[in-house]
Amino acid sequence: MATLIPRSDHAAIKAQVLVIARDLLRELGTASDVETLQGSASLEQDLGLGSIERVELLSRLERSLGASLPERAVAEAKTLDDIIAAIAGPPGTVGDHEAGQVSGRSSEATESNPRTSEPAQARLQLRTRDLASAEEARPSRRVWETIYGIYAAGLFFIWLVFTWLLVLLTPRGRPGARMTSAALRIYFRLIGCRIHIEGEEHVDAYGACIYVSNHTSYSDVLAVMALFRTNYHFVAKNEINDMPFIGTFLRRLGHFAFERSKLRARSRQVEQMEQALRRGESVFVFAEGTFTAQPGVRPFQLGAFRAAVKTGRPIVPVALRGARRFLRDGTFLPRPSRIKVTVCPALFPAADSAGQEWAEVLRLRDETRRIISFHSGEPSLHSGKAQPAIPESSVPRNS
Repeated sequence: MATLIPRSDHAAIKAQVLVIARDLLRELGTASDVETLQGSASLEQDLGLGSIERVELLSRLERSLGASLPERAVAEAKTLDDIIAAIAGPPGTVGDHEAGQVSGRSSEATESNPRTSEPAQARLQLRTRDLASAEEARPSRRVWETIYGIYAAGLFFIWLVFTWLLVLLTPRGRPGARMTSAALRIYFRLIGCRIHIEGEEHVDAYGACIYVSNHTSYSDVLAVMALFRTNYHFVAKNEINDMPFIGTFLRRLGHFAFERSKLRARSRQVEQMEQALRRGESVFVFAEGTFTAQPGVRPFQLGAFRAAVKTGRPIVPVALRGARRFLRDGTFLPRPSRIKVTVCPALFPAADSAGQEWAEVLRLRDETRRIISFHSGEPSLHSGKAQPAIPESSVPRNS
C-alpha cells in the first residue's frame, strides 16, 4: 500500500519530483526546455516518457522520497502533477503558496525566453498544408482515391476472413506465418500497392536480434509481415491481441502482447524479449509505441534497447516509408502508395558496458533513431518539434 508523504510537504514534494524528472530528462535527451519544466507537462506528448522510462522515474522517486507509489496511479498518470498528487495528496494545503511562487517565477522565465519552432518543423507543416491545398484543387483525383480506398478496404476484409480461416487450419507458429506472408503479398498485388524491401541481406544475418522500426500506420504490420520471410515475434499491445480476427493471427503466429496500463507488466515484456533472444529467437518492435498522422519519428521507448544491452544481441534498424500515406492515422480508406521497407546494418551493444548499461541503452536508442529518420525520409521529432537532420556521411549504408 502506498505511503503518502504529509500533505503539508506538498510544495517540497513537487519541487523534488521536478528535480528528479529534470535529471532523468537530461539523461534521456527527449525533451526540450527542461529547466522550465512544469507539473502540467504531459508525460507522453511533452516529455516522451514511455513504459520503461516511467519505470525508471518510478524507481528514482521511490528511492529519493522514501514513498511507495501505487503502480496504477503512475501508469495512468497523464502529467507530473498526477504523480505528485499520488505521492503527497492533492494541493491546497500548507506549502502551496511557495509552490505557486515557484510556478510563477518559472512562468515568468518561460515568457522572458520564448522559443520559436524549429525551422525544419515549420517547413514540414508548410509542406503539409501545401499538399492538402493541392489535393483539394484536384477533385477528380480525390474521387479516384475514394474509389481506390473502398476497393482496397473491401478486398482487405474479404482477405482477412479467408486468411483467418486458413490460419485456423494451419499449424501454429512458422507454417502459419509463411502462409500469412504469402497471402499478404497477393493482397498488395491485387490492390496495386507496390511493396519493396531494401537491405534484405541484413534479415537473418546476425542470428537472434531485435528489429526496431518506426511506426507510421496500421499498415506497417501488414507490410512487414509480407516482406519479412524469417522467424520473429512482434511485440504488440494487449488491446490488439483482443481484437477480432487480428488477435487470432497474433496468438497463432506466436507474437507477444503486453498490458500497457501496468508498468510492471511492461517490465515483464522486456524480460519476455530477453528470454526469446536467449532462445535464439528474434523480436520485432515498433519503438515509438504509437503513430500519428503527422510525419516524423517520435521519441523511442527504451525496452528493446535495454533487452539488447542485457543479452548482448544486436539492434537491426528498420525504416518504413510510404505506409503513412497508404493509411494515415484518422482515416479509414487506403490511398494509392508505394511502401518501402529498408533493413539497415546491425548495431551491436558494447561488449564492455558493465556499469554503463544506462548510457549504452541511450546510445543505441539515439543511433537507431537517427538511422531510421534518415532512411524513412521523416525528421526526428523532439517533444513535437523536428530536429536537425544528421549528416548523410554518418549514416550506415546498406551494402
